[in-house]
Amino acid sequence: MTAAIEMEKRRRLILSSHASWQTRGLSREEAAAVRDRWRLEVERLRGSAQLLDTIDTLAACGINQELAERGWGRETKQWPEVPSEARSLGGRWPGSRTGGFPESIPLRLPSELAEQVLAACWHTSVESIRKIRKWRDRYPGLVPPAAAPTEGELEGLPDPLAEYEQFAAGVTTVGVVYRAGIRRGVAAAELLTATRFPKLDAEDVPS
Repeated sequence: MTAAIEMEKRRRLILSSHASWQTRGLSREEAAAVRDRWRLEVERLRGSAQLLDTIDTLAACGINQELAERGWGRETKQWPEVPSEARSLGGRWPGSRTGGFPESIPLRLPSELAEQVLAACWHTSVESIRKIRKWRDRYPGLVPPAAAPTEGELEGLPDPLAEYEQFAAGVTTVGVVYRAGIRRGVAAAELLTATRFPKLDAEDVPS
């Protein structure tokens, strides 16, 4: 992810070197206006996923793609309101698994996007979450595997644990969507760099 963002930052620098954004020879007032237009242009490029030079823009791009792939995006699905129960759990719902990235990645996503992810994950998972709670009431002494078992491991599980895995497979957490989205965002950033500036390297960056 870091490498993809750095390449996009380099691409932003190259874009900023265009004559339209130069301020040499301008008055202070004229230079301020140019810098403001450049700031708005960067915001436009980021908002339209044409420039993915920050963690937040990269993640938002990929998460939107992930939601669209699942049919959970705003264009295809309007979800009911998210209940307080879902918010209080903080994404660690029954059926959650260990795993993901070795380090946490702080994100500042648009509020509408974050709400869409939470709503989609909760409303597609809630039936399975309730089944898992009932399963835990029936088998309080059983401890499911921390990580999802492989296909071979699943075949060897006793019936109660195999039933749990069936329910857990129906749970999608916010973290799952975010991680998948970041992977998609990295791929999108790499594609942008490759197609817009296919020979971009350190020597291309303006000083």
